[in-house]
Amino acid sequence: MEINNLIFTFSGIRGITGKDLNFKTAKKIAIAFGEWFNGDNKKIIIGRDTRSSGKTLENGIVEGLISTGFSVVNVGVCPTPIIIHAKNKLNIPAGIVITGSHNPQEWNGLKLLSSKTYLHNEDLEQIAHMLKDIDLKTYNFTKQNFKKNISKFNPIPDYTQALFNELNIGRIKKKNNLRVVVDTGAGAGKHATPQMLEGMGCEVKVINNGLTKNKQFPREIEPIKKNLKDLIMEVWQGKYDVGFAHDCDADRLAIIGENGTCYPEDIGLALIMEYQLKNYGNQTEEVIFITNLASSLMFDIIAEKYGARVIRTPIGEIFLVEKMYNLIEENISKKSFIFGGEGSCGGVMFPSFNNTRDGIFAAAKIVEILVDSGEKISKLVSKLPKFFSYRERIKIATKDVKLIIEKIKLELIDEGESVNQIDYDLKFGKEKEWFVLIHPSNTEPIIRVISEAKSDSLARIYCEATAELIKLLILDLN
Repeated sequence: MEINNLIFTFSGIRGITGKDLNFKTAKKIAIAFGEWFNGDNKKIIIGRDTRSSGKTLENGIVEGLISTGFSVVNVGVCPTPIIIHAKNKLNIPAGIVITGSHNPQEWNGLKLLSSKTYLHNEDLEQIAHMLKDIDLKTYNFTKQNFKKNISKFNPIPDYTQALFNELNIGRIKKKNNLRVVVDTGAGAGKHATPQMLEGMGCEVKVINNGLTKNKQFPREIEPIKKNLKDLIMEVWQGKYDVGFAHDCDADRLAIIGENGTCYPEDIGLALIMEYQLKNYGNQTEEVIFITNLASSLMFDIIAEKYGARVIRTPIGEIFLVEKMYNLIEENISKKSFIFGGEGSCGGVMFPSFNNTRDGIFAAAKIVEILVDSGEKISKLVSKLPKFFSYRERIKIATKDVKLIIEKIKLELIDEGESVNQIDYDLKFGKEKEWFVLIHPSNTEPIIRVISEAKSDSLARIYCEATAELIKLLILDLN
């Protein structure tokens, strides 16, 4: 059991199943979480995606939680956004979601939830430190305790009804004649998204809905263009209006247009933003859109058009959730509308509905937009501000991250750039024209360079020039 090989990030704990992450490690993590948790109400919700390793990890987690005094609500196989929605509605103070999210099949992970959102890095570091000292023999677990302290619950119907209450479902169903293809990737979204879309009045075709005979996924899990060839062909050949795809736990959403175009992740969020500001902006004193440093400049252009405000956070869902919470508390006496999302994943965040990245809700909003506008999705996308993006990955030695970032920042300042630093992220550019983001990965020994500009050639030049600068500085340090 290689606890030291587990990866701890803002989004939880990840490892190779059966090797770094197995029954015993899962049980130890649950015990460490139970010891770390200092609330009076020791009630917790747990759920998992469809990975074959999930049930074994679930068993270990349940034993660990009950042995530390928790009462467990187990929702079984369920999308992450729905688990978090249920946690909030039932006022459950803690949660563990067993999911590898968009990562390859050999991985699995645990997303640890406190009262508001995911645990911070310092909290995860405490739990990681505690793991080495846990002796499983000192924690008692009996079948009697199991039966007494665990209950089962299906939150999907309540979530679906709450989602419909968020929309004008009567109007949508009356006007809706959309034909939709859903590629669930055999993930947990299979139990919610097709049914939700049918409830909205869509004609729905589902593909890649089941695991293979040897429990493998029917496609690569991350919903990006190279993994969605089946969906692209199905939408295009079948003359469907739109296609949707999720990752394994359905917090992400990919969108395929009626012409077979796989749109960049920012597009769905931009369509939702434009729709909300156009239709609801004048009903509030202020509209605030929260997104991260890496998200497209199109959000700034759209916000300016409607007099809204954009606030950018560090990369990571936890930062968006906390910023939204703080703003809501600060603006409690004002009639403000606060929403947002991370452009890189397609999931939208409406704290009034669900304080997490939600690919299912995003799909529902896209259907609402298509029905209300009566236009093809390609036409709607053509009206959005146009930007081009490039990305590069540069391998580094993990120990060098801080020094490399310091050197890059000094070099950029010497070259006349105005550099904004948040944690280890560096960003520079020209407001609403172009930017370059230098982002050291939280999980891999790499630096990502992300550029965006109004022309394809400029985006490429900015990205490649910055990447070359970083490579030269790394060579100088060796």
